[in-house]
Parts: sequence; structure tokens; C-alpha cells
Amino acid sequence: MGKERFLLTQKAQNQSQNVRNLIMVTVQFIMLKAENAMQGKLLLILTERKSVRPPMAKQKKKREKPAYGKTERIVKNKLLEYRIQAKAGLFDEVDNTTIYELAEKLIEEQFALNEIKQTSYDRKNETLKTLSPIYDIALREITEDEIKRFFISKISYSQSYLDKVYQLLKVVFNEGMRKKIISENPMQNIRKPKSKQELVKVRALTVDEQKKLIDIVKSEDICYSEQMLLSMFTGMRMGEINALEVKDINFNDRTIKICKTVSRGLNGKTYISGSTKTKAGMRTIYFNDDIADFLKQCIGDKKDGLIFASSVDKLVTTNQVNYQYANTLKKYDILDKSVYGRVDLHSLRHTYATRCIESGMPAKVLQNLLGHTDIRITLDTYCDVFQKYSSENLAIADSYMKKNNITIV
Repeated sequence: MGKERFLLTQKAQNQSQNVRNLIMVTVQFIMLKAENAMQGKLLLILTERKSVRPPMAKQKKKREKPAYGKTERIVKNKLLEYRIQAKAGLFDEVDNTTIYELAEKLIEEQFALNEIKQTSYDRKNETLKTLSPIYDIALREITEDEIKRFFISKISYSQSYLDKVYQLLKVVFNEGMRKKIISENPMQNIRKPKSKQELVKVRALTVDEQKKLIDIVKSEDICYSEQMLLSMFTGMRMGEINALEVKDINFNDRTIKICKTVSRGLNGKTYISGSTKTKAGMRTIYFNDDIADFLKQCIGDKKDGLIFASSVDKLVTTNQVNYQYANTLKKYDILDKSVYGRVDLHSLRHTYATRCIESGMPAKVLQNLLGHTDIRITLDTYCDVFQKYSSENLAIADSYMKKNNITIV
């Protein structure tokens, strides 16, 4: 027998001085089959209602108050307490706010207060839609077991998705506690679920793979090849590249101003967001003479507007470039299948970062180039590469000291 949970619901109506009240208590025992155990739920309903009601009497709105307990005795004690409160007129109006209603309100407030950008606003709303199996349930009614069953039903989804849902529900129920909508937080003892999907890290292209890809995109008619090359040689995110305008390029200072990105909003609508993925993403990067010549070819005779618009002057999306990139890798057999790791469009950015680390670039400089909010993101993402070349740098330092007769013994 699983852990029993008792739910008390009390419904009361205001008394009339000249009308006698009848108190009815109904007890129901409902057996619910869980994964491998049986769970019992005891529903005690206390209803105060008029035995005689004048034909034209105005009906009062029924009010409910839930009570929970590990034993029947605890629930009955709460029942007695609620009866006393009801007769004393202290029975508060019940708040039936649903998970969806409170989550939507919080997201709207965050956006209105400029705590989140348009892209985050859209992503949070997309995540909220996926809570459809539970989002119409009132906060005060949903149980810990129901939330766990929801997570179990999504356990084959990506870890990124599960993290977003978990965080959203944590925020919603914490707000419910703060507003006193609920007295107990069903998320309090729920641990973050772990996806059943195998987590395969995105890897960089090897030097040989990179050379093969460069030769192919230069010699063959590959759609979106310019964006692929620019990501591989600057580390820019694809959404940032597709949002570049002619005015963002300064050939005198040799700089690219990165201040916006192509995003996908609600219902799949594509637009240019007036900011990048993070605040740190709003940055200026420098380029060399080779990239200057390349950018001039990309811009051509354009005086303004998007550099990488489609043939009908529409925005190019990351998905469009990713589709062509994946096809190119497969068609021309570019990847070395003996190298472990996942290769996708983000691998171009990883490739740039890896070549920078291999050349000895400090982590702090790389962090600014990539637009990472925290240097820990840079170190965690490329820790394997940093460790490999830290050993090589130590060997170089050791050789230098020995050459100058600086030894410990």
C-alpha cells in the first residue's frame, strides 16, 4: 500500500437566522492504481446547507478548503477545526488559480519589468504549452504524485527540456506559497528528473574535417556556405550571423557589432530580436584582413539591410542553415566516424573556440569573443581542450626553466 493521503473538502453556506441548518458528512474511499502500488485517497466532504430555503433566497457561493494528513485522525481533527471556523465566519474564499494562469501571469510580469527579453519570453511560453496535461489543475488541488507522474511521462525528452519545465514549476509553486494560494508546496521534495536520452556532447571538427569542409563549401554550390564559414572563423552564433546588417560592419576599425539575433517566436514566427541570447552576447569582435575581404564579397553592392537575406528578402533561420550543413557533411563524407561526439551546426562555433584554445588563447579572451556570460561556461564547455593544452603548456614552461638552469633539485 502506497503512502495514504487524505483530502478534506469543506463546503459551507452562510446561515440565516430563521432557517435551521443541516450538516451532512459524506465519506468516500477511492482506490487509485499507481505504477506498482495502490494508493488510497480519503475524501471527506462537509456541507452545511439549508433544509428549508425560501424560493427567492439568493444563493451564496460555495467555498472549499482542502486539508491534508498522513492519518485519518489528523484529517478529522482538521475537519473539526474547519467546522468551527465556518460557524465563526472565518472560512476564507478559496483561490482556484490554475498552474497555467499563475505561470502566464509570472511570465508576463517578467517581460513587462524587462527581467527577460523577447526570446526568453517566447521560450517560456512554448515550455508552458507543453504542460497541458496538468496546467488546468488548480494549484491547491494538484498533488506531488501527479507532478511526478507528469515528469515520468516526459522522461524520454531532452535534459534541457526537463530542466526548463522543472524550473518553471518551481517558480510557479514558490509564487503560490508566497501569495498564500497554497499552504504546502508539492514541488518541495521533487528532485530534478534525469532524461533517459543519452547525453552526447557537441564536438568540434578535427583539423582534417575542417579543411575538407572549407574546400567543399568553396568549390561546390552549397547554400548558406557564407554563414557556415563566418561561424567557423568568428565563433558567432548562427542567429547572430543571420541578423547581421551592413551597418554592423566597420571596415575602418575592423569590427563587427553583434547586437541582435534571428529568433523563432510563438507559433513558429521568425523575427529579429533587438538583443542577443544574453547580455554578454551584446559585443564587438575584431576581424583580420582575410575576413574583411570575405565580408566585402558577402555584402557586394548592398548599402544597407541584411547581409544574408534569402532570395526573396526573407530572414534566414538557423534551421535552414542546419539542414544544408547536415546534408553537406553527409553528401561529401566529411566526418571521421572514429571520433566520438555529436556534430551539428553549433560544432562550427565549437571548432573556432577549439582552434583558439589550441593556439594558446587565454580563457578570458575567448569568453568575450564567444559572448559567454560567465567564464565558468567557457571553462566547462571546453574543459577537455583546456586540460589537453594545459599539459602541453606546462611542458613548454618546464623546458624553458631547465634551459635557464632553474630546477628544484
